[in-house]
Amino acid sequence: MAGALAQDAAQHLRAALDEALRGSPELPAAARAAFGRLVDVLEANADAVIFPADATLSTQQAAELLGVSRMTVVRLVDRGELRSEGGGVHRRISVSELARYQAESSRRRRAGLAELAADIDQDTPPDEVISTR
Repeated sequence: MAGALAQDAAQHLRAALDEALRGSPELPAAARAAFGRLVDVLEANADAVIFPADATLSTQQAAELLGVSRMTVVRLVDRGELRSEGGGVHRRISVSELARYQAESSRRRRAGLAELAADIDQDTPPDEVISTR
């Protein structure tokens, strides 16, 4: 997919899902909501990637999703920041582990920015160097 799902295509997909699901009254409401949410995500986010929960990725695929080099992913695995299955040259990273790492990385970044922002107040000169490490 080259971008977010176009609005008219999303509406068409929603109508098709409604029609298909109408014939399945035994389908739980949570499943119906999940299908609707899936279309919402595909419509709103061009970068959306959907995997089965038990999928595993190569270090190259993980790097592409994280927006880093393959060697960076290998270093993250070697340092224990990212868990992998297998070893040597054929390491596989579970999608759930990648999601955990992304969430943790995002949390650390937000905490660092908040700490940096707390160091800056009205009395901080504009040219003052603030230590970030």
